[in-house]
Amino acid sequence: MNKSLKVLIAILGGIEVTFSIGIPILISLLWIRIGGLVNWSSYALLTAGILASLFRAIKVGFMK
Repeated sequence: MNKSLKVLIAILGGIEVTFSIGIPILISLLWIRIGGLVNWSSYALLTAGILASLFRAIKVGFMK
């Protein structure tokens, strides 16, 4: 494989992992913004998004 192709694949893989980890937080923030949640429900939804991202990050960290 060409060296530049390996670099491109590595960059695309890093971008995919970054989006995969960040998507749950972004979705929860979007739901809070659109739904107008201001009470404890917004904190609960954001906590769920952070925990989902943490789970995905741990899952990616243990892949071999």
